[in-house]
Amino acid sequence: MNVVRRAGGIWYFIVVIASAGLFAAVPFAHAAHRLRKRSLWQWTALYAIASIALVLLMPSSQGQPAASTTDLRSSIGGLAVIVLIVAACIQLSGIRREVYGLPQPVRPPVQPQQPWAADPAVTTALMWRARREEARGIVARDPALARDLRIGRPDLPRQYDDGGLVDINTAPPSVIAHHCGLDERAVRQIERARSQRPLPFQSVDELLVFAELDVSVWDLIRERAVVYV
Repeated sequence: MNVVRRAGGIWYFIVVIASAGLFAAVPFAHAAHRLRKRSLWQWTALYAIASIALVLLMPSSQGQPAASTTDLRSSIGGLAVIVLIVAACIQLSGIRREVYGLPQPVRPPVQPQQPWAADPAVTTALMWRARREEARGIVARDPALARDLRIGRPDLPRQYDDGGLVDINTAPPSVIAHHCGLDERAVRQIERARSQRPLPFQSVDELLVFAELDVSVWDLIRERAVVYV
């Protein structure tokens, strides 16, 4: 029974990959209908527009354009297909869990062991990690309350301490970089990625991919980042 449940929504990825991204809007439309979220309808429209643009981009046999032009359009079209498939699958991985009620991936709790477990610094670090997980739970269960508490916005006045989380969609890039231990280059990459997207990121992994951040900093960002869906 668990196997069947875990397979729920796999068709999202099959449709996207089998259609070379042309029907990527279909899973988003299904999710938008099930979850009744306006943002998902907006993503449905964007993927539909992208699919139409992809069809227009592909070279046509009519008119027999120059070989160099055809090769260029084919190369651009092939790259666009890959980008469309990867982007859609990344977004759908989290959306699918919400639609079909699948469990979110949870990192196993850290079990301190001697001798370092007795170190006050380790105890404090684990306490703040637990605080961040508690704050993430509030974001998942009650986004409105989370916004009132300003979870993920250390740059704003607030009374609730979320353990050092940063909202990747609304917190200033410099604040994100400071709390995640990133350099100035990462700040510019995050700023560019956010300015180029018409809608907020739906998951932390989207930011990692679209901002083209170095893999070495992914775990640092995942530890501190939060996103409102």
